[in-house]
Order: sequence, then C-alpha cells, then structure tokens
Amino acid sequence: MKRIRFFTLGCKVNQYDTQSIRERFLSKGFSENSNILPDYFLINTCTVTSGADQKSRNIIRKCISLNPKAKIIVTGCLVEKDSRSLADIKGVSLIVKKSFFPEGISSFSQHTRAFLKIQDGCTNFCTYCKVALVRGKERSKSITQVVNEAKKLVACGYQEIVLTGICLGAYGRDFTVKKNLVEVIKALEKIDGLARIRLSSIEAGDVSTGLIKHLANSKKLCRHLHIPIQSGDNHILKLMNRKYTRDKYLNLIAGLKRNIPQISITTDCLVGFPGEKEENFKNTLDLIKKIQPLKVHIFSYSSRPGTKAAGFKDCVDPEMIRNRCGRLEKLAGECRNNFMRKFIGKTVNVLIEGKSKDNVDNLKGVTDNYLPVRLRFRPGLKNKIVRARLKSISEDSFIAEFVDKP
Repeated sequence: MKRIRFFTLGCKVNQYDTQSIRERFLSKGFSENSNILPDYFLINTCTVTSGADQKSRNIIRKCISLNPKAKIIVTGCLVEKDSRSLADIKGVSLIVKKSFFPEGISSFSQHTRAFLKIQDGCTNFCTYCKVALVRGKERSKSITQVVNEAKKLVACGYQEIVLTGICLGAYGRDFTVKKNLVEVIKALEKIDGLARIRLSSIEAGDVSTGLIKHLANSKKLCRHLHIPIQSGDNHILKLMNRKYTRDKYLNLIAGLKRNIPQISITTDCLVGFPGEKEENFKNTLDLIKKIQPLKVHIFSYSSRPGTKAAGFKDCVDPEMIRNRCGRLEKLAGECRNNFMRKFIGKTVNVLIEGKSKDNVDNLKGVTDNYLPVRLRFRPGLKNKIVRARLKSISEDSFIAEFVDKP
C-alpha cells in the first residue's frame, strides 16, 4: 500500500481543498500514517504574502530531505503563478493546478469543526492581493450540492460547519438565477443534527440587511463575523481598492452590535501599505479602539508581483512596519480583554474540541460567538456541546466550570 503525507499552508479554503484531495487519494488505496515515512508528499501552497511563498518552498525542501526517494506533489495558490520556479526545485515530481472539486468532502481530518467550501474565486482585485489573480473568477456550488455535502458531514458527527469561500459573500452571484448567502444558510438550518453554522470571513460590503436580520434571529447561525478592515484610513483604503469607507465600516459594526449584542467581531489589518503615514496608521488604531474586536489578525505589507501595489512608490521602512505592528498588537490585546471581560459570569454553550495542548487535564472548546474556553477534563465529551459558566480569563481563554454535575 502506498503511503502519503499532506502539508497545508494558508487559509480555511486551502484546508478544505487538501481534505478534498486527501479523500481522492485514500479512495485509490493510499494510506496516511504520520509515524511512517511516506512514499508521496503533497504540499498545498499559499501565496498571500512573501512569507507564505518562502514557507511553502521551505516545506517542499523539507519533504525532499525527509525522503529523497519520495514523490513530491505541489499544488495550491503559489503554483498558479509561479509553477516554473517550483518545478526548478530539484526533487519536485509533479506540479498540479487546482480545480474546484464540486463533488465535495465527506469528513474533515483531525478537526472537530468541519469546513465546507461553498464558493471560490474573487473579482475584487484589491491592489495588494494576488488571490484574484490565482483563484480566478467567482463560482459557487449549488444549494443542493452544499446541503448534500453538509448532510454527509453531519452524518460523520460534526455539529458545527464553517462555511468558507475566497469571497464568501459573493455566493450565488454567478448563477443565472441569482442566489445569496442567506438562502444557503436557511437550507442548511433544516438539517437535523447540525447545531451550528459559522461564516469564515465576509467582506463588509457583503454583510446585507437580510444577513444581519437572519443572524439576529437564527438559532444555528453563530454570532461571530470575521470582517476584514485592512486599514482604518480612507486614503489608504482607496489606494487598496477596498469597496468601503471608514465610516461605512464603523456604521456596519455599530448596527451589528445594536441588533446582536453578544456578537463578536474579528478582523484583519494590513500594516505598512505604500503611502501609509503616521496619521493614516493612527486612524487604524482609532478604528480598532472603536470597534473593540475579539481578535485582530495583523499582517505586514509585502509586495506581491503582478499586483497594482507592487508598482506603488513611497514604501514604508521595514523597521517602522515592525513598530506599528507591535503597537497594533498591544491595542488588539487590550480590546480582546475588554470584550471578553463582559462575559465573565455568563452561562454559555461550549463545543468541546478535545484536550488542551498545553494542559492535558483540561478540555478546550469554543462558544458560538468564538470565545475560547477551558474546562476540567471529563471523558467522552469531544465534539459534544456542554453548558458552562465562564469564571475568569487566563492567557486569552476563559476558565469555566460545568453547569451540570458529571
């Protein structure tokens, strides 16, 4: 029996794509065992930043060194625009371009929450981003395909499904008879045994009034949205070709919190975009302070070949970028603590994901609004939803106690 090992870099969509590829290899008789040196390595690459490019290449070389006789298969976003340089790496056996895999997946290896890709492609063309160049035009799965795939995952025991896409809010726009994200959510909510539906990431302009209304009333749609901001400054947002202004973003978050008081907001910020002055960056700090997000994913700008911003002048000094990232990280930590403190003493539902990596005497889990929770270990609770009272905060997680007795 041939053995294979998978490596995945990048986003939730890439993780889904790897699972789709994994199932096809396993159905052809391959086995996956991390304790045995494999005959094949498959590396699903990422190209969102220059660091991701380098990490992808490093893992390729690591696999070659682990077993020089193994077949090395490389796929993913880096392949789409840089296949020639990857093929030049001595030891790479096969370069594979991506496909959409509309047939879907039936399980999600080593995860308690299953990712389900319902959309691919992007036509936003943000000036700093290669994604639209490597992922192609927007395309969506039919609602029937999505529901059938979700039913398979629920049958495997998954209680939470995370809907993913390169531009999730664009779902259904490519259909002759247009559909939208709320319609697919409503269809999924009818599945017995599916307790939670979470959205992975959505652009500010795609958070419709209908979605907000449904989120406020749904018993299954998680009260958490990841809405990238990238910058809190209108001038920088325009240079980035983002489709919203600072005020529109602030009004959106205010409306969400007004309609859904316990909602958590997470976001992305890109620091050091060409032309970013101190006053522009301070506007980002001010916006983050105003919205009080649960988490901020912070990225340093890196020039991506083929993007419009690659030709922009007035680049920011790397040391200044590091300084600004540090300042933003400090503020983000304060906002996280401020938001989390509001929930101390609350009783919540927690999806148990398994044992905590840093303490095997604890279980780790997550609430529907994405609060991380630690509980004393009890056997047999993985992938179960339990009631717990949030007692205190330690190292960015809640320490909680079971409401019911064992």
